[in-house]
Amino acid sequence: MDKSEYQKISAEKKKAKEILFKKSWPGDKTAKPLVVVFAPQKNEDLLFQILQGFMVLPGNFIIVSEKELPDMHLHPSGKITWVAAENGLNQSKIDEYILAADMAVLFEEHVNDLKNVMKKGAVIIGHEKSPFLQDYQPNDETGNAFTYPAQNPWAIFMATVRAHETYRFPYDWQNIIRSVLKTRF
Repeated sequence: MDKSEYQKISAEKKKAKEILFKKSWPGDKTAKPLVVVFAPQKNEDLLFQILQGFMVLPGNFIIVSEKELPDMHLHPSGKITWVAAENGLNQSKIDEYILAADMAVLFEEHVNDLKNVMKKGAVIIGHEKSPFLQDYQPNDETGNAFTYPAQNPWAIFMATVRAHETYRFPYDWQNIIRSVLKTRF
């Protein structure tokens, strides 16, 4: 990956995020992290447990689920938007969300989505078992993701908090995105 590819994707992400925030969260600052969460199909309770923790984090969340839950298009807090991906439904909208996203939470079952998400420059919060994810190490400035060791709400929340904390440091965040874009599949 050369410098111009990184700059191109960064410019596309910035523009996509500005458009999305104007449309979905008018008045919110785009400096807040935007996180796309691919909902686990096998463990819906896990999703609702981590969403409770996400409410205390800065930023906005877009939940991509196979089915849209009733009355969940927009969470009462305004921080969470729900979109259905059933049978390819809303795929272009989901691609726009991924491009605008700073981070994406993926579970083991979403391994097929890794490449699409990473090529759009979103930093993954995912299970450490993935052969494509290397946990970010701030002292060495290495890694392309924030990984969690077990698929439980606390481990996922801790990885998400680490990602949010690192997001506040532009130099570190840019290095992570460069690592994301260099990932070979």
